Amino acid sequence: MKKFFSFFLLLSIPFVAKAGNVDTFGIGSKATSLGGAFSAYADDPFAVYYNPAGLTQINGSLISVGAEYLSPTLKVYNFKAVDGDGLKVQPYDVSFTDTSNNLIVPHFGLATYLFDNVYFGIAAYVPYGLHIKWESDPSKNPAAYNGFESYYLRGVVTPTLAIKLSKKLSVGFGISLGRSDAGTQRRIYSPSIPTLHNKTIKGEFSDDFNYSFNFGLMYKLCDNLSLGFTYRSRTSTDFKGTVEIVELSQKVKAETSIDHPAQIQAGIRYQPTKKLNLMADVVWTDWSSIQDYTVKFDKPFLGKKEEKFPRNWKDTKQIRFGIEYKWNEIVTLRGGYYYDPSPIPDETFDMLWPDADKRTYSFGVGLNFGKLSIDSVLQYITANHKRKIDGESVELNSSYEGVTGNPGTVALSADGHLWGYGVTVNYRF
Repeated sequence: MKKFFSFFLLLSIPFVAKAGNVDTFGIGSKATSLGGAFSAYADDPFAVYYNPAGLTQINGSLISVGAEYLSPTLKVYNFKAVDGDGLKVQPYDVSFTDTSNNLIVPHFGLATYLFDNVYFGIAAYVPYGLHIKWESDPSKNPAAYNGFESYYLRGVVTPTLAIKLSKKLSVGFGISLGRSDAGTQRRIYSPSIPTLHNKTIKGEFSDDFNYSFNFGLMYKLCDNLSLGFTYRSRTSTDFKGTVEIVELSQKVKAETSIDHPAQIQAGIRYQPTKKLNLMADVVWTDWSSIQDYTVKFDKPFLGKKEEKFPRNWKDTKQIRFGIEYKWNEIVTLRGGYYYDPSPIPDETFDMLWPDADKRTYSFGVGLNFGKLSIDSVLQYITANHKRKIDGESVELNSSYEGVTGNPGTVALSADGHLWGYGVTVNYRF
């Protein structure tokens, strides 16, 4: 069974995320253009994610397929590292930009009426994805000692059932069957041991099968006002893989657990006129469930049986807004905005999971040609301000231990932005 779902995922998700923080930037161009304020709207196959109960709004059958292309830019300014012996790590006080590839995030969905008041939907998408690269040469990027590559991806297929209990109330439930992959690379900082200094530690892990569930409610107070509620459960993971010193061909088996947090999304949709829709959602994410993760080795690696990475992430609350205006029978205009606070505190900020408070702006156009429709989105995500680290990060400091074992001190500032372009093609039959 596990092998079957892994194979299905490979067929359904032919691309992988190549940059960005570990969260979705949107699933489906329509929802993305509305800033993700979609729990009380949810009238396409990607309701399986935003609100499974929304499937009951779809008459007949609807198939959707598309992708979003994301182009990120991350910048670090004035990176200064002093090791545990008080020596400046060279080069000192340097600035640099990430070398991450652009990303393609695909999505596919199908929704259909079954019988009586029962509806079915299934979608393949990427709810979490990250792949960040920096210059790997420490003589150009001294932060490579903390990390120069990190990836984390979960792809899922989510079969879903929804039931219309009354004219006003609908419920939905889906199970997300997923596969996750993760990996990191960093340089070893150890000037006193030339055989180890500057060597590369590489970790590669996979969880072939995991699952979570989505539950949703939709209540229509009247024809022009509806409420939505969605719960997305935590996903427990069991990663297995290897950690190695690449240049020395020293490799050990390893395992770890990096769970996906639970989320609650609730929203309202108000339609003051036949042409205008207004949406607002709140999304709460249980990031505090990720306090740390530990990599355990099957035999000692660099003198350790395990390595612990503190996280101490904080819960976040996003407030999302969307607006939609039906220009005419063919053209619909959409816009969205939300503020996304970072869950990562200063004390555990590092180069493998860099993040900052962000603002997201989106604009989209929907074209309706009868059975065929096309949704597009333009998205701009930018850091709210430069993030400054001045020696607080235990994760950064621990990468520059001196001979005595004392941690170093790292200071930097960072920001970035991201452009996204998406298209979803829908066919109703």
